[in-house]
Formats: sequence, C-alpha cells, structure tokens
Amino acid sequence: MQTHTLLQVGGLAESFSQVVVVAGAVVLLLMLAALSGFAYKSLRGGIEWPDEQSEDDDDDGVSRASDDEEWKFS
Repeated sequence: MQTHTLLQVGGLAESFSQVVVVAGAVVLLLMLAALSGFAYKSLRGGIEWPDEQSEDDDDDGVSRASDDEEWKFS
C-alpha cells in the first residue's frame, strides 16, 4: 500500500504574505494620519510652521521700545 503525505505549502510564501499584510496596515495608518492632519489644517487653520509665519505676525500685541528696555506690552 502506498502512503501519500501531504506537504504543507507555507514557509517562505506564508511569511511573505504576513509581511504584505503588516505593510498594508502601516500604509493604512499613515494614510489615516495624513487625512487627519489635512482635516485639522483645513478646519482649524491649524498647522503653522515657524518658518511660514510672516513678519507681521511676530508681535502678538508686544512691541520693543528700544534696545536697552524690556518688552513693552500694549
């Protein structure tokens, strides 16, 4: 009588599929973070980097009287 043994197809192919699933999950999380950042910036006028501010926005109600004086609040 002849015995047939079934070989499990796995190993490298199974490991590769797990890597693909993990990479897909990471890409999905990055897309979600980008979407939430875009929504925050659009709705709140939110993310402003220091180098993007104009010179007019620097005072915030505070002005400098002269070089030897401290800050003068208006």
